[in-house]
Amino acid sequence: MNKQDLQKVLWDISVESIDTLSTDFVIQRILSYGGLILLVKAIREYGNAKVTQVFETMKPTSIPARKYHYLKNFLLS
Repeated sequence: MNKQDLQKVLWDISVESIDTLSTDFVIQRILSYGGLILLVKAIREYGNAKVTQVFETMKPTSIPARKYHYLKNFLLS
Protein backbone atom coordinates (compact mmCIF):
# COMPACT_ATOMS: atom_id res chain seq x y z
CA MET A 1 0.00 0.00 0.00
CA ASN A 2 1.46 3.34 -0.93
CA LYS A 3 1.91 6.28 1.39
CA GLN A 4 -0.49 8.49 -0.57
CA ASP A 5 -3.33 6.11 0.21
CA LEU A 6 -2.35 5.94 3.87
CA GLN A 7 -1.99 9.71 4.14
CA LYS A 8 -5.79 9.96 3.78
CA VAL A 9 -6.31 8.21 7.12
CA LEU A 10 -3.02 9.26 8.75
CA TRP A 11 -3.41 12.99 8.10
CA ASP A 12 -1.87 13.95 11.45
CA ILE A 13 1.33 11.93 10.96
CA SER A 14 4.22 12.97 8.74
CA VAL A 15 4.89 10.92 5.63
CA GLU A 16 8.36 10.00 6.89
CA SER A 17 6.93 8.51 10.09
CA ILE A 18 4.37 6.24 8.43
CA ASP A 19 6.86 3.36 8.09
CA THR A 20 7.49 3.34 11.84
CA LEU A 21 3.84 2.88 12.82
CA SER A 22 2.55 -0.45 14.06
CA THR A 23 0.41 -2.51 11.72
CA ASP A 24 -2.44 -2.59 14.22
CA PHE A 25 -2.54 1.21 14.43
CA VAL A 26 -2.63 1.57 10.65
CA ILE A 27 -5.42 -1.00 10.32
CA GLN A 28 -7.41 0.72 13.08
CA ARG A 29 -7.18 4.03 11.26
CA ILE A 30 -8.21 2.39 7.98
CA LEU A 31 -11.20 0.74 9.65
CA SER A 32 -12.24 3.98 11.36
CA TYR A 33 -11.66 6.54 8.61
CA GLY A 34 -10.91 4.73 5.37
CA GLY A 35 -13.22 3.91 2.52
CA LEU A 36 -13.98 0.54 1.01
CA ILE A 37 -11.16 0.67 -1.54
CA LEU A 38 -8.56 1.39 1.15
CA LEU A 39 -9.99 -1.41 3.28
CA VAL A 40 -9.72 -3.89 0.42
CA LYS A 41 -6.10 -2.83 -0.09
CA ALA A 42 -5.45 -3.40 3.62
CA ILE A 43 -6.96 -6.88 3.44
CA ARG A 44 -4.76 -7.69 0.46
CA GLU A 45 -1.65 -6.38 2.19
CA TYR A 46 -2.14 -7.62 5.76
CA GLY A 47 -4.54 -10.52 5.24
CA ASN A 48 -8.17 -10.99 6.18
CA ALA A 49 -7.30 -12.72 9.46
CA LYS A 50 -5.16 -9.80 10.69
CA VAL A 51 -7.73 -7.15 9.73
CA THR A 52 -10.51 -9.16 11.39
CA GLN A 53 -8.39 -9.60 14.53
CA VAL A 54 -7.80 -5.84 14.80
CA PHE A 55 -11.48 -5.14 14.10
CA GLU A 56 -12.56 -7.46 16.91
CA THR A 57 -10.27 -5.69 19.41
CA MET A 58 -11.62 -2.23 18.58
CA LYS A 59 -14.44 -0.58 20.50
CA PRO A 60 -17.64 -0.47 18.43
CA THR A 61 -17.92 3.26 19.13
CA SER A 62 -14.61 3.97 17.36
CA ILE A 63 -16.25 3.20 14.02
CA PRO A 64 -19.44 4.85 12.72
CA ALA A 65 -22.46 2.63 13.53
CA ARG A 66 -23.50 1.89 9.94
CA LYS A 67 -19.95 1.08 8.92
CA TYR A 68 -19.45 -1.13 11.98
CA HIS A 69 -22.62 -3.06 11.15
CA TYR A 70 -21.50 -3.55 7.53
CA LEU A 71 -18.01 -4.69 8.50
CA LYS A 72 -19.21 -7.04 11.22
CA ASN A 73 -22.09 -8.65 9.36
CA PHE A 74 -20.91 -8.68 5.76
CA LEU A 75 -17.30 -7.85 4.97
CA LEU A 76 -15.39 -9.40 7.88
CA SER A 77 -17.75 -12.22 8.84
